[in-house]
This record gives sequence, C-alpha cells and structure tokens, in this order.
Amino acid sequence: MLISPREIIAECVEKINEKYFYIPAHQTVYVVLVELWNAGQGIDLITFTQVLRDRNVLETVGGAAFITSLFTFVPTAANVTYYLEIVRDKYILRQIIAACTESVRRSFEEQDEVNNLLDEVEQKIFSVGEDRFKGHVLTMKDQVMEAIEAIEQLYERRGGITGISTGFAELDRMTNGLHESEMIVIAARPSMGKTALAMNITEHVAINEKLPVAVFSLEMSSQQLVQRLLCSRARVNLQKVRDGFLAERDFPSLTAAASKLAEAQIFIDDSAGLSILELRAKARRLKAQKDIKLIVVDYLQLLRSTTRRAQDNRQLEISEISAGL
Repeated sequence: MLISPREIIAECVEKINEKYFYIPAHQTVYVVLVELWNAGQGIDLITFTQVLRDRNVLETVGGAAFITSLFTFVPTAANVTYYLEIVRDKYILRQIIAACTESVRRSFEEQDEVNNLLDEVEQKIFSVGEDRFKGHVLTMKDQVMEAIEAIEQLYERRGGITGISTGFAELDRMTNGLHESEMIVIAARPSMGKTALAMNITEHVAINEKLPVAVFSLEMSSQQLVQRLLCSRARVNLQKVRDGFLAERDFPSLTAAASKLAEAQIFIDDSAGLSILELRAKARRLKAQKDIKLIVVDYLQLLRSTTRRAQDNRQLEISEISAGL
C-alpha cells in the first residue's frame, strides 16, 4: 500500500478493512493510508510520516523507524493478491479462535438454555469468514453476457417457470414455481391430503427435477412416507397395500417405482418432537453435505420452540417457529 498506493489501496479496500490486522499499529497505519487515498492526497514515506506526526500517532505506531521498515519490508507490490490472502487467512483463524473461546466460556456459564446456546454457536461458526462470499464487481461485458444467457433460457422455457416446479402445472403457473427463501404453508382441515400433496411435490422435485430434498416428518414414520411415495409413483391404491389385497399386475409397477425412488435424493428424518433449533441444525448440515434445494416439514404445529417465554403462549410459539423456518 505504501509502495504503490494508487492501484493497491483500491484493491485492499475491496477485500479487507482495518479489523483484519492483529497489531493495533497496523490498524492505525491502514486507516490513515485509506483516508489519504480517499482524499486524493499523495502518499510517500515523508508525507505519510508527517501526517502521522501531525495526528500525534507516530510514536504510538512505533516511530519513523517503524514506517521506514514497512517501506523496505516488501520488495515489490506485484504480489499483493497473495499477501491479502495471508492477511485474510490469519484473520479468519483468529475469528475461529474467538468464536470457539467464547463458546467454551458460555458452555461453562450457561447450563440452562443449552439448545439456544448450541444454535448460537453453530451460527457463529457458520458466519466466520462470510466475507469470502462477497460479490465481486462485474464488467459490463460480463453483465451483458449473463443477461443474454438468462434471456435465452427464458426463450427456451417459453412461458415456463423461474422456480422449482411442483409437478402441478396450474399451481406452477400461479406461483411461478418454488423459490429460494420462501416459506410456503399448505393449510387444510385434517385428512384432506396435505401430506399427500407435500409428498407428491417432494417426489416430483427429487425424481423428475433431480434435486435433493429434505423431509422432516414429525407425525408419520419414514416407512409410512416411503410406502406413500411408492404407491403414488406406481399408481397403486395405498389402502389395498395396507390391507394386503394387491393384484399381481401391481407388483411390476411397484418394482419400477422402487428402482426410481432408490436413486432419488430424498432425505427423511422422522424424529418425533423435534424442536425448531434441532431442525435448523439438521437442515444446515444437510445443506452443507447434500446441497438440498427444498425442505418439507410435516407438520408445523408439531414443531416445538425451546425458549421459555414461548412455552406458555401457543401463538408466540408458532410465530417463533415460523420465524425459525
């Protein structure tokens, strides 16, 4: 930054800030350099040393000798990308250490709200180094190429949907498919087919769209759900299967459906009495390991909230569960 301020400081500002430096003196030097660059002032050894002296921070950072040593420390500014990576890596390691140390301290102190603590610890670890995924600025050429690709895809779909298809054409037309970050609630009276509809969508997304799906079933066992999926896929009456009155002609259809289902990426968790914290932890893990694109929860009212204030108030509990989802 001192050797080639005009080009390098711009790159540094995009990727790091003063918090990335461990030594306070380096933080001060960084902040002053960025301020001078932002003001369009010239930066060299003499002017920079003078600015630090005028601000009464020269001795704090280590004196003129320290600034001179910074100038001579790096032979060239050409490898700035590698140096930035080193600074960022060490900062992320310190973040991990801080998050873990804080978690250890709280684990000794907070013995009551264990599930809440677990959720917070998970979130802290997941948020470490999130800045690695900051969007980078694209040139107009890149933007135009992306726009053309998107237009071509829309042309190929011709009235098709932008989200994940549910397999129900009319529903897809009304909703434009299922999109990221949406929570969709299927509401109806008991025994009206809510689970059947949800499992039909699951089956379509996993088998026809070939996307990984997570299913959290708090009411039915995984075996019951798989039987439903098999019968739906094979077009076989589920009641007949349960009663054992299957026709021989149904077996080839069931076998064909079984081979299709066996290849599908459907991950069923039938843990009863699941809390929203446990569900989020499991969903995070499935997202990290399997990159799931759809989460099905059957059903909302059977989920539990773990906070004390929600346990006495059902309305509050449902709103907390919804927010958690």
